[in-house]
Amino acid sequence: MEKKLLESERFAAMGQLSAMVAHDLRNPLQSINTAVYCLKKKATDDQATIKLLGNVENAIGYSNKIVRDLLDYSSNVILDLQKTDAYSIINQTFSTITIPENIKIHNNTSTEPIIFVDADKIKRVFVNLIGNAFDAMPNGGTLTITSKKSNDNLMLTFTDTGIGITKENLGRIGTELFTTKAKGMGLGLPICKRIVEAHKGSIIAESTIGKGTTFTITIPLNLNEQNNNQK
Repeated sequence: MEKKLLESERFAAMGQLSAMVAHDLRNPLQSINTAVYCLKKKATDDQATIKLLGNVENAIGYSNKIVRDLLDYSSNVILDLQKTDAYSIINQTFSTITIPENIKIHNNTSTEPIIFVDADKIKRVFVNLIGNAFDAMPNGGTLTITSKKSNDNLMLTFTDTGIGITKENLGRIGTELFTTKAKGMGLGLPICKRIVEAHKGSIIAESTIGKGTTFTITIPLNLNEQNNNQK
């Protein structure tokens, strides 16, 4: 009981700090972005300057992602449930992602069963998992995404043929501020975990070094019914 209370207090403190930092960064980033836009309009014939400003824009985009992650991490997950299916959400997800040329995608998702989820938030989870899979296969590989009905749940698996995750790091997956990447704050998977758990579901990872990693998401099919009963 005391451990849960300490974890709750730690989460609340981190949430407040995240919100403060995110709000303080948002305005200056917008100002920098506006300045870069104006400079690019004036530097139409200076390719070196345009390239440099493009690098600044990429840095601003990455910084804005950190701000968005901080805000998402510090706010409550409020769901807007919609009727959809795994195949539709996966297709929408890939419409926003650039697939590396050396990576093959096997999309084995289905339009059945029908689920009630917050499609935008679930898509955010998929974008993160797919992006992590790409990062885990720098020399190319295959990402296989499968959906199936399991009892009263929808089960989705994301399996890559990447470098894998050590047992030590696997146990820390989903922990706030933990990351094995050179860039990033380690909030991506914790946010995914919060979104999935808000859907009364779970997300687990299994991995073998040198062979790849599988993330499995389980979401109950009767979520809409549960939600209506709680109103």
